[in-house]
Amino acid sequence: MVNLPAVEERLGTLRTRFSHADGAESVLRPGVEDLHVVTGFGPTNAPTAGTLSVMIGTVELQRRLNVPVTAVISELGAWNSRNVAWARLEQVRDQMLEFLRALGFDETQGRLRSHVDLDNLTRAGKIARFLGRRDFLEHREELLELYEDHGLLGSEVGLTVDALYTVADILEPADRGHHHVLMISGLEEAYFTELARLVVTRQKSSGSTSLNWSTKIGALYFRVIEGLAGYPKMSKSIPDSAIHLGMEADVLSVRITSESPADQRALMSAMELASGWDLETLNTARYAYQHRDKNQAAWGKAKEHYLTTFLTFAEQWRACAR
Repeated sequence: MVNLPAVEERLGTLRTRFSHADGAESVLRPGVEDLHVVTGFGPTNAPTAGTLSVMIGTVELQRRLNVPVTAVISELGAWNSRNVAWARLEQVRDQMLEFLRALGFDETQGRLRSHVDLDNLTRAGKIARFLGRRDFLEHREELLELYEDHGLLGSEVGLTVDALYTVADILEPADRGHHHVLMISGLEEAYFTELARLVVTRQKSSGSTSLNWSTKIGALYFRVIEGLAGYPKMSKSIPDSAIHLGMEADVLSVRITSESPADQRALMSAMELASGWDLETLNTARYAYQHRDKNQAAWGKAKEHYLTTFLTFAEQWRACAR
């Protein structure tokens, strides 16, 4: 949980969704009105519990802050960085856009778009001159080796293109003349924030090639839902690590009611972050989890309740397919 005065004042109890902050207080401090929030999702598969938690958190944050929010479904980025068919990326992209609307994303106070966006592609071309190969080698996802071991990655150039598109996403408000950006994502995507800051700093001092952007970038990173089967996080790219909204009911039942010791913490995290439960229900589940050695039945009941909840989200996800 992030405990910073400016964050606590603006977010209230919603701050418990976040594990880390990086400069967030500078853009959330009292008096800052010109604030834009940016986030994004990769459409390589149906949302995992981890992705669902970020989607729910994004909608909650939009309501809490009452500021413009841009959520990007990054199909071009995923095409370059993951080995997934283009038709599949398009299908999941469109379904994710509808699902975010179904969850309550307010397009009168924000924007949903994809990477097939001329302004963003132009912006990516404009900022490329301020970044070099070493920057992308020094600022990259920590789990790349894990994904590579599973044969999931695109080429080195593709990974760079993906990062460039995402940095352009973060800098969209700067390109439009705004001065405060809040990036919200998982902690594993913190390197995008660093790359965006490099662009802002370097273009300021580039003389005649400056883009004349004067923007502060803060970041809040969502708590990670641990992966099943001992994986560090639930990843849509590693099927054994996750539960996702596209799974059949019988598979979800097996995974959510699992009694494997390696799965229990992940299931509790999923309940806390990807359920939409009220505080009383959550506290009941937490108590059952903490005392599961003495009362397996109560913890089993909590998992059955979560199975019902997740299946409801899964039904909603299927209804968003075109």
